[in-house]
Amino acid sequence: MFIVLVKTAVSVGLCLWLAVLLWKRLWITEYLQQHHRTPWIALFYTIFRLLPIVLTFFVMGYQPQSDVQYYYYPIANTARQFGIVYRDVYCPYSPFFGYWLSIPLHIWNDMRTIVVAMTLIEWLAVYVTFRIYRGVESNGQRLFRALFYFSLPVPFVMCVFSGQEDVALWLLALVAVWVWQEKKSPFWGGVLLALGLLSTKAVFVFLIIPLFLMAPNHQKAPLVAGLAALGLPVLAFLYWKTGLLFIEQPLDEGEYLKAPNWRSVLNPIIGGFIPENGGVWKWVMMLVTLVIISLTGIRAYGKRLVDTLPLIFLVAFGSMTVLQQNAVSNYAYLFVLPVVFTMTDFKSRLTTFLLVGFNALAAIHPSLWWRIGQPFYKGLSMFSRPEYALEYGIELALVAGFLYYAWLGYRAIDDVPLSAEGAVRNRSFRGRLFGLK
Repeated sequence: MFIVLVKTAVSVGLCLWLAVLLWKRLWITEYLQQHHRTPWIALFYTIFRLLPIVLTFFVMGYQPQSDVQYYYYPIANTARQFGIVYRDVYCPYSPFFGYWLSIPLHIWNDMRTIVVAMTLIEWLAVYVTFRIYRGVESNGQRLFRALFYFSLPVPFVMCVFSGQEDVALWLLALVAVWVWQEKKSPFWGGVLLALGLLSTKAVFVFLIIPLFLMAPNHQKAPLVAGLAALGLPVLAFLYWKTGLLFIEQPLDEGEYLKAPNWRSVLNPIIGGFIPENGGVWKWVMMLVTLVIISLTGIRAYGKRLVDTLPLIFLVAFGSMTVLQQNAVSNYAYLFVLPVVFTMTDFKSRLTTFLLVGFNALAAIHPSLWWRIGQPFYKGLSMFSRPEYALEYGIELALVAGFLYYAWLGYRAIDDVPLSAEGAVRNRSFRGRLFGLK
């Protein structure tokens, strides 16, 4: 339970620090504006990522655990030796994942290198987000958002202690839609989206589906062509070298029952109705997830891509986390960055407080659930154990939070302006899907 206590202490400390930031927000914003030429994002990265990593893994001598130890390093080390993922090493991630992750291992073959590399990816994601989402805010206001993000518990804990890769999905998706929008090239948007899917994990497809549906009808064919141009040769190669392992191994991860999700919070109440292996319910909820993200894409038909992407992230991964039986609260890391930069109103104390509280619970929960034995609650009687009652209460709060952010994203889509291409032609349901008048 030591790691749970560490993450709890860190999360509480960060919450107190965030309270100070919000209290002095206007003064800090003004100071950042006056000195906006200072490389603040690099400084924030050094203080809130690099120094904690040096202290944890190099000074105190701890070794990375969890996904870094059991998945990332074996996959990347196999790729470093030019092995074939899926065939030579078990890999629940996309085929390019291990190969780009192996690049720093050629410099220093150590698990800690992977954690440092993940923080660099996060720094790049923050910088690109800062540059693209300028809006009407001053440099000082946007730099305050960067400081606020680096101080939140979820990105801090998931990046520093767990070396999670989730923020890479946002970075790759953002670059893809930015190129698509700015260059007016759905083909290259498709190529870059295919690269994102092949470089991260299968859940990236939950972004591609709504993006395809929201694209004006005359852009759909070149978008698919771009996806196929990179995706089909890679799939052909994988089938040649691994058979169907590149499909089977990621699907295997879906068999594991995790928390928090609909199953974990409802099963104590309906006790025994849902089998422990998920059964047919796993596929039912997959279908429900696909319906939700498809409706989101249809609702966003013809909207500006870059403006809509954060909302699609919220709907896709908020609903996915609640509906999929192998979901964990780590997935909050997927959308915290776009939420902070595009949707957080610091003048609203309630919504800001909810964001900080949600972050603290999501940062602590995975380790707590794991350390108390990954409980599968079969009835209310199990809550006689205080640690189970505490864990279940956190689950309820997190599920409510994921649903709230998914609904927030879905509702906000109507406020996004149409793109130049989307402003013409019909907006009927049939027209959005099939181009019918």
